[in-house]
Amino acid sequence: MTKYQVFTANAFTDKQFCGNPAAVVLAPDDSPLSESQLLQIAAELNLSETAFIVPKNASGPNAFQEASQFGLRWFTPTTEVSLCGHATLATSFVVLEKLDNKSTELSFDTLSGKLVVRRGQDGRLDMTLPINPPRPVAITEDIKLLVTSIYGEFRDSVEVELSPTLNYLVVHDPSTTRDDVASSVPRFSREAYTAGERLNLIAILVTAKGTDKDFHSRVFGPWVGALEDPVCGSAHTVLAPFWQSRLEKRSFSATQVSKRHGDLKVDIISGTHIRISGRAVAVLEGMLTV
Repeated sequence: MTKYQVFTANAFTDKQFCGNPAAVVLAPDDSPLSESQLLQIAAELNLSETAFIVPKNASGPNAFQEASQFGLRWFTPTTEVSLCGHATLATSFVVLEKLDNKSTELSFDTLSGKLVVRRGQDGRLDMTLPINPPRPVAITEDIKLLVTSIYGEFRDSVEVELSPTLNYLVVHDPSTTRDDVASSVPRFSREAYTAGERLNLIAILVTAKGTDKDFHSRVFGPWVGALEDPVCGSAHTVLAPFWQSRLEKRSFSATQVSKRHGDLKVDIISGTHIRISGRAVAVLEGMLTV
């Protein structure tokens, strides 16, 4: 049996029991985990995402304290995902703050390419992620079913766009407010779930223009085993370009208005990349025996 150090950290918040929890499992390169073990651990921890990290440019007993380059993979309780912002933020917080790594910059090799996280201002961490602009889609019967799942009815005023890289569907009714999004209770019928499967959806992003913030959102992903993702970093790689033309700006303050709530600062820094900034707090530390 092998022991692996594991943490739970809440991302996009500085308060316990808020933000988005992610598990972070330290997997030394001399004790690799199999594909089936990765899935089993993620299912056992049963959070929206579990991150597994392997040091790349250091070895030995202090590898996690000395490395600045890591391999990083993310798993929901049912599947591997190609990008997860909040688990990347949680991972960086664990490495820099809980493990006392002195690096000013961490880089991660992932399914979405190389991701970089830097120490930011006021305790924030700055993640550089690939941008994933959405595109308008035709309003088919499948889309109508999904919109009805969110609002309880289909509305002609609704805007629907799809990120082809992440398969995230953006749903926006210009008449909705922050409170409308926060109080929404989506109901995915079997027919709506099947419609999402036909579209290969990962998640639906419901969004509204803000007042105290630039925009608000919630994220629902029953197709990957997470009915709601409390605060989703990768969703903002889609939402920022969605709101860029509507608000005519490139820097945003955003809030995900789930019950756990989370705040993000988002900057479009180029045509290919976006910077998402936030805080994190650790809530659990232990050992996993496999």
